[in-house]
Amino acid sequence: MKHFTKFYYFASLLICFLFAAQLSYADGSKDLYATGVGGRAKLRSSTTSSDSYPFANLNRHYVYAKAGETITFASSVMGTGSAAIKIVKPDGSAATFTTSGKISNRAEEVAGPRLPGQAAGGNRYLPIYYTVPIGGDGIYSVDFVPPAGESANTQNGRESSGTLASSNWLAPASNHIMIAAWDVSVANAVGDDWISGRVYANVLNLDIFANFSDTYCYYGKMYVLTKDGYVYYVDNNGNNGISFEFFVNNKGFFDTAGEPLYKSLDNSTATFLSGKVKNPSTADSQTDVTHKMFYTKPAADLPATASGAVPGGTTWLKNLRLKPKVTNLKIFGVDGTEGQVSNKGGNIKFTANLSGRYTINIISTKNVGDPGYFVTRTISGFAQSGNNSVSWDGKDGNNLPLPAGLAPAKLTIQLQGAEVHFPYFDVEINPKGIKLQLLGEDLTTVESDIVYWNDTDITLYSQNDKPSNPRNASQFVIPGGTSSSTNGHIWGTNASPTSNTFGDVKSIDTWTFILGDEETLNTQIDTRKADLKVESVSPDKNQIILGESITYTVVVKNDGPSDVTGAPFAFNVPVGFKITGATFIKSCPASSETVPLISGDERHYNSKLDLANGCTVTYSIVVVPVSASPGTITVDATILRPNDVTDPDATNPDPNIPPTDPYYECANNGLGVACNNIKANTSALLVNKIAATKTIVGNPATVRPGDVLTYNITLTNTDAVAKTGVTASDNVPATLTSIN
Repeated sequence: MKHFTKFYYFASLLICFLFAAQLSYADGSKDLYATGVGGRAKLRSSTTSSDSYPFANLNRHYVYAKAGETITFASSVMGTGSAAIKIVKPDGSAATFTTSGKISNRAEEVAGPRLPGQAAGGNRYLPIYYTVPIGGDGIYSVDFVPPAGESANTQNGRESSGTLASSNWLAPASNHIMIAAWDVSVANAVGDDWISGRVYANVLNLDIFANFSDTYCYYGKMYVLTKDGYVYYVDNNGNNGISFEFFVNNKGFFDTAGEPLYKSLDNSTATFLSGKVKNPSTADSQTDVTHKMFYTKPAADLPATASGAVPGGTTWLKNLRLKPKVTNLKIFGVDGTEGQVSNKGGNIKFTANLSGRYTINIISTKNVGDPGYFVTRTISGFAQSGNNSVSWDGKDGNNLPLPAGLAPAKLTIQLQGAEVHFPYFDVEINPKGIKLQLLGEDLTTVESDIVYWNDTDITLYSQNDKPSNPRNASQFVIPGGTSSSTNGHIWGTNASPTSNTFGDVKSIDTWTFILGDEETLNTQIDTRKADLKVESVSPDKNQIILGESITYTVVVKNDGPSDVTGAPFAFNVPVGFKITGATFIKSCPASSETVPLISGDERHYNSKLDLANGCTVTYSIVVVPVSASPGTITVDATILRPNDVTDPDATNPDPNIPPTDPYYECANNGLGVACNNIKANTSALLVNKIAATKTIVGNPATVRPGDVLTYNITLTNTDAVAKTGVTASDNVPATLTSIN
């Protein structure tokens, strides 16, 4: 890519811890460059984004300070054009400075600012002073405005012949947007010494001479502080960018679900990167963190958290260094049963002491060929600090359901910590490789220097494209990592041209982490599957009247293969009927009924059934119509799978919906056919009868021929339902003659 459109985000590169004796003065650009080594990178300060600067800003820095301390500010462009230094205080108020605070040359940059009240001398420059008032403790933001103003978008200020890190720079002009030197420092309350390690940045935008000779390559060094309290020392070791932006985060590039890819990407345009990497200027979440880049070792007196002019209003600073640890590892079915799952899988729950990447292995403890054996399943994701629940679909490493029954298994989980990613965007060459050192708690001892990368998705150009070797050095291929002292992800050479190299228009990630101890749970995963069915519902009568009882015989069976416990059974009658009693009959010892109950409206009988594989139970349920209309009597019986049991034709596929309704489970079984868990009966009828009685008036004991007898016929409605159009008739015996 041409150097006017370079998009490098380095995700590491800043900062150089210069000769320790001199670095006690302050925090700023002087810390970027070791004496006589490499070229000078300038700040490119503008709010206008481009492919080279997708997260463009005024190179905002953050400084933590306490009441009585003095913050100093300076840059190499103060007093020219619209140059300014703008601060925002912890209370949200702002201040802008446009005079003094100028760093004129390399000698002043190295000497640093004068302490408050200190006389001129020793090449020290006069900075801008701000004394923190009582109640002003917290984090201040600092923006560096270039002479051309906040939104200028040019290359003005770039030096056409390059500038060495140890040399003086081009005098600023009013149309420049590049800033050669800058500084933010904190003096103690007494005013007699500097407090180093109070200043950090989330992202920096830099510009360097477009020449790949080692003389002009970037040797910036920095310290990276992670949220979980670890400190890395980073040496960029002679890579070269032209226009570049960089930061450090905990994921690198991620997929649409927010999971780290652990891969480099084959493009580096701003459009392509959208949604694939965290904006470093936004507030952190529980799982997405921008690490803090310091010019010097982070100060020992930094608090764990502080509020102020930061994204979100509050941020972490120096947390206690935590070794990744997982506790309380357990497995539950999706419906909440510990140790038992259905075909919908379950949830693996654990507590993490920090936010980081986890790896879970579900391992069979049976030998290959054993009916209970299954292929190991690995699940990875990102844990937040505290309680976590990880979804598992119930399948093994071959994407097959676990065998039904008890499967002896071992669950292991391991948490990663101190994870840092350094994505390099459109960086053509990294000829010596980055050097990355994890420091001990003393911030001196080196505990590790390993790195990982995976460039298998990077497309090679036809020329001048020396690739990384190996292409895939990720933890999945080289678990022990690669020493960055010997190969810190090398690609390209100092002889490469400025385009068509391995890193040109690419997004290349280098990362590292530490591993906590492995937590293990030895268990038996109980995978249950049972075909529960209502085999029959049969009445003992075909016709009844109001007040007359009818008995239904209901047969329920577990067709297996698993036993079930607490399967909800229900028998339901329509409005106008009531259930007066139920008798439970079992066919095998391994069956039982619990919690039998007739509902308050007497229309439902409910119980829970323990049914062994193959067992059948029978109910005799007595029903009486009390106020129903005549017609077909519709009753039904249902049997529902318990939590975390698969019923092959009555299980909804949504892991978030537990079994509470047999009608829902059947209607949403995904099979497109009815289930056998519900059976209705409509064979009995409720009829309305009219009773007739016939009596003789006077009820004579004897009658003679010619006597007149009077019969009374009385019709009685046997229920409360009014009847119309009723007719009555009587058959008169042949020996009698009807006279009316």
